[in-house]
Amino acid sequence: MKISLVMISTGLGGVQQSLVPYALAMKERGHQLQILVSQRAQSMIALLGERGLGDQVEVLEGIWKLHRYLPHAGLRKRILDFAPDLVLGFAQMGFIEAHRALRGSGIPVLTRVGTMKSKRMGRFRNADGWLATTTEMKAALKAQGFDEERIFIVPNFLAENSPEPEDNSPEPKESSPEPGEKGPEPSEQDLRHPPRIGSLGRFVPRKGFGVLIDAVDLLRERGVELECTIAGDGKDLDTMKARVEERGLSRIVHLPGWLGHSDKADFLQGLDLFVCSSLDEPFGFVYLDAMRFGLPVVTTPTVGARFIFSDTDTACWTPFEDPTALADAIQQLLSDDDRRAALGRQSRHLYTTAFSLEAGARNLDLALGQVHALGKR
Repeated sequence: MKISLVMISTGLGGVQQSLVPYALAMKERGHQLQILVSQRAQSMIALLGERGLGDQVEVLEGIWKLHRYLPHAGLRKRILDFAPDLVLGFAQMGFIEAHRALRGSGIPVLTRVGTMKSKRMGRFRNADGWLATTTEMKAALKAQGFDEERIFIVPNFLAENSPEPEDNSPEPKESSPEPGEKGPEPSEQDLRHPPRIGSLGRFVPRKGFGVLIDAVDLLRERGVELECTIAGDGKDLDTMKARVEERGLSRIVHLPGWLGHSDKADFLQGLDLFVCSSLDEPFGFVYLDAMRFGLPVVTTPTVGARFIFSDTDTACWTPFEDPTALADAIQQLLSDDDRRAALGRQSRHLYTTAFSLEAGARNLDLALGQVHALGKR
């Protein structure tokens, strides 16, 4: 098929991040692509180029009108000249502008839904198909009267099939050497000294990073040695810095800022444990980032976590906004080598089978074929 992908927004939230793996998956399945991206989304344009998709990218110029960004008036012509079988609008603006541009064209326009909020879901009502990332999201769309026949579950996935470098999950310990024998050399997969825990994401209240900082403070009071790195940026950066300083944690809690693709891989490879203390994750790419490197995951029961870790043995659960319970969970995992190793191996296996590029391409291709067969509503 020929497929046009439209992304007008310039942010790098979960919906926007999905553009790259979606495009790679479609390319892998042999589809012809047109990727229309705002000229203001320079980070995304650069990332698409790095992943070998530069030849498919067309940059949309824009105008400012009524305090909101609109694509160039030629959006309709650009798409019609490409003559796609389907158009996929990413995020609210990508869908709305693609749908407006293609009125009367007969080309089905679908969208990837990245929210559980009823009001926002309603803005996608005119689509010809909806790609939901979880079963709960599909149920929410159905409850709002969306045509169930046109709702397809396509879980998020990453643009890689295997970790770089190799699997990070700890292996079971070898037996102790006999007296006089030399023991095995320390491995990168052993628990580090001090142990390293970490998280990443946008610094906004709903991500719950303050709960993680408070948990680290409790662990320090208990005499548990560790280092914690929280990568990311956002409007809560100053608040988080102040929280770290007030608790005297600046030597063990690090805030390195946003990480590029390779820096993120190095960061995750250097962790012993990944912690998500978020209050709201409609899906959560951060889980997949951690699972790809075989990291054991401690998480709150967000919508995304409940879907991804539906088998409760694949993650360690902790309640929302409970620093004490979070500290307990971290401490228990750091002291239980067998449990930590098992969670890491299960995490890595789950990523490979359900959320890698290969797995995502299969799910996405099936959904696109069904939408194409259904046509316009």
